[in-house]
Amino acid sequence: MTMKSAGAEFPYQPQKPTYRQYGISGTSIMGGYISGKEQNNALSGRAWTREAEDMLATDPIVRRSWSLVKQTLLSAKWEFKAGIDGDQTSEELARFANEAFGFAGYPGMMDTSFEDQLNYLLEFIPHGWRYAEEIYCMEKDSLGQEKVFLKRFADREPSSHQQWLSIDGQNLDGVIQIMVGGVVPDPIPASKLLLLTLNRTGSNFEGIGLLRPCWWWWKEKQRSATLMAIGLEKWAVPTPKVVVDREVAERLGVSDGDISAMISEAEAQAQAYISQEQSYLVENTVVKFDTYGKDSGFNAQGALQVIQECDNQISQAFMAQFMNLGISDTGSRSVGEVHLSVFRRACINFLDLVASAISGQDRRCGGTIGRLISWNYGQIETTKYPKLVHTGLDTDALADALI
Repeated sequence: MTMKSAGAEFPYQPQKPTYRQYGISGTSIMGGYISGKEQNNALSGRAWTREAEDMLATDPIVRRSWSLVKQTLLSAKWEFKAGIDGDQTSEELARFANEAFGFAGYPGMMDTSFEDQLNYLLEFIPHGWRYAEEIYCMEKDSLGQEKVFLKRFADREPSSHQQWLSIDGQNLDGVIQIMVGGVVPDPIPASKLLLLTLNRTGSNFEGIGLLRPCWWWWKEKQRSATLMAIGLEKWAVPTPKVVVDREVAERLGVSDGDISAMISEAEAQAQAYISQEQSYLVENTVVKFDTYGKDSGFNAQGALQVIQECDNQISQAFMAQFMNLGISDTGSRSVGEVHLSVFRRACINFLDLVASAISGQDRRCGGTIGRLISWNYGQIETTKYPKLVHTGLDTDALADALI
């Protein structure tokens, strides 16, 4: 039996696996830059980093939504569990991991608590990606033995990132940073990196963060707010209109030259009034002042509705739409509970990404605990490696049933 595709024939051999790799990831990495994933070139690389930081710094709904997610994530408790319960080696590895990270009652061997480091590690969620360099040290453990410990996950700002290093275009081999403050950093190998990526596909190490779908709504909100402010200014400080009474000018015998001079003088007064250089206007029987569009009034309802919808869309991107129930048409408690349950499950998945990146065997951009174990204990079966778990956000079936 053969399988045909595009004129080629492959023998069907179910007896053993085919170890050869035929396909590619499909991600284009040119000169260390990922291309073809983000259609808006202004939202890729460091340009996206600047936009993302601006969104978080200037928009209260964006900041509130992310703060809600982040504070929920930071409330979780962490601990390493033995890979095999009751196994002496597994229990010792779990003890070492908990001592290294400061879990299960241990003070920890890092110079900064793991919870404090999560403050910047979790920023991969809105941005899409973030990496930290692993810094190691030699210290004596609680048993008096010299061991290699993790000193900290040193944060590396996305704004300092320059290139992704990949020899085969599939796997990440390291990163290059830009010169900051006159310091030219060395390339960081993948073996010293903890890379956290949200919604990664193929070899797109930058993923897609929660802020990306908010960007258009954020821009539209800014535009609507600006237009509303302009309308308010026009209403509060109306535009002067110069009115010339030609009949009075003819009756008084005022020449065209004098009328032109009066108009020029009125224009200068109007300009000074608008720029707040002058707080009054002087008119005469020929040239007077009126207000442009004085009967239209000011109505911000349309702009406010657009801004409210933008806020709603931004909240939905962070799964925090239940925060808007009190100011929307829907105020049902059951609806809020459903939204809160979905939000909590999403937060659990975010923490699972962090736990899986730190856990496991030594690998590119992950497996921190695997590296520490291999350096301190030698070759150990990976099934005995401790697993990093989090608690505190899990759904309580009994509590849900009592609601």
